[in-house]
Amino acid sequence: MPERSRRSNVSFAATATVWDWLVADSGRVEQLGKIAASNADGSGGTVDTQAAQLTFGRHAVVDAGQWNLSTPAFTIDDVAAHALQRSLIAGTSVDVTTTGANGATGDLGAASSLRWSGPASLTLAAYHDVSVATGTTIANSGAGNLTLRADASGIDNGGSVINNGTIDWSKSTGIVSALYDMNGSYSPGTLVANPVWSAPLYSGLVTQITGYQLVNSVTDLQNIQNNLAGNYALGKNIDASKAVFTTLGFYPHPGPDPGRPFTGQFDGRFNMISHLSPSEDAVFADIGSTGVVRNLNLEENVTATESFGTGAGMLAAANHGTIANVFTSGSMVATSSDSGDAFAGLVGTNYGLVARSGSNATVTADGTAAGLVLENQGAITESYSTGPVTSFSSHGGAGGLIADGNGRITQSYASGPVHSLAGFIGGICIGCAPDNDVYWNVETTGQASSGGGLPAANGLTSAQMSNPASFVGWDFSSNGPWVMPSGATQPVLRWQVTAQ
Repeated sequence: MPERSRRSNVSFAATATVWDWLVADSGRVEQLGKIAASNADGSGGTVDTQAAQLTFGRHAVVDAGQWNLSTPAFTIDDVAAHALQRSLIAGTSVDVTTTGANGATGDLGAASSLRWSGPASLTLAAYHDVSVATGTTIANSGAGNLTLRADASGIDNGGSVINNGTIDWSKSTGIVSALYDMNGSYSPGTLVANPVWSAPLYSGLVTQITGYQLVNSVTDLQNIQNNLAGNYALGKNIDASKAVFTTLGFYPHPGPDPGRPFTGQFDGRFNMISHLSPSEDAVFADIGSTGVVRNLNLEENVTATESFGTGAGMLAAANHGTIANVFTSGSMVATSSDSGDAFAGLVGTNYGLVARSGSNATVTADGTAAGLVLENQGAITESYSTGPVTSFSSHGGAGGLIADGNGRITQSYASGPVHSLAGFIGGICIGCAPDNDVYWNVETTGQASSGGGLPAANGLTSAQMSNPASFVGWDFSSNGPWVMPSGATQPVLRWQVTAQ
């Protein structure tokens, strides 16, 4: 049965089965023995420990899926390190967070080494600074991840990540992320990566060990302009209402100007930027060949006046790099001047890779319109569009997924209503050559043809769209990219269901 404690001092000396909180807001939680937490299906549960002071005995261990510890400030000494290490070895992922409450500094330090094998992950998230002491090693052999995060509240307090020890991931396939405030600093110390590490498929990851500047506000987002080659991570959801934002970089127009692409990494960490109104409709003018944007939810509601000359999408006018796990929503609506402005829900022109991404944005253009990408000269895979797409131009057209292009499209679909005044139209595209594992909903798009030469059998009814068996070759397994939630009328990407 559940165990809940909320007292000034809480002590556990024996094995307990819990799935709730151990709380001593102004006192001490003292754990001397084992705490086990499991769900009804037998999987590991969650243990939350919150106290002004945390104390551990020599045999303290948590056997669960997740152990969350919260305290004003904390130093992981030898006794605490052994408690955390035993829990990690048992397969329990551990998240230690300092809050800065009660006038504490909010700093979090690792003063004793932590080594474990297996897939459990460790997060050290400090209200202010997080540090690893001289002579201290944090190491994993297995698939565990390590996150060192300063400024955990995302308030731009100058929090830094300071590693004076060693982080050894040479025998791990997991990743290490160091997140620090834009006004703070990052001291990487000794970092040992796995020489044979490779990024998981379509993850968008570039390096196994990466330091990121935190983006916690529209001002921080705008400051990316100062270093378009940097690595950035979204520290929290950002509401950009009423904020002025200038599109990052510069897309080359015809002529001698080479443009200014974004060539770094932007990891949204599955957070959302909402109510953003970029000056030129896209967040990034051009994602360069080494640039990556991943794990991001983006919502815009803009009256679009495309000025790139090649069309624009909500995320970028052009992509020469990698877009992975990005989803857009809202609306991009053109003026009614029939001036030929072209818009898409995600990207204008794709020369690189768009993977495991989607859009349910409303796209209305006075030129060509597309649900996801206007022109695809690269690759689109495991992606989709569900928003309404309309071209009210007398010379434009509309495609449910893309407009046209000779690039590759695999394991993708479109289901939003598609309309075009000019009559150039398709459930998938106006003109393209997608692979045979691409589908569209003939009922909701209103289109009997894909527009791209797909067999009529790839046009599915709404009933067929809700059946995973209709999507030949798609992976709906527990480790696959696709999932059909209970009651859903079409597939969604697994990261959209599991990301927190």
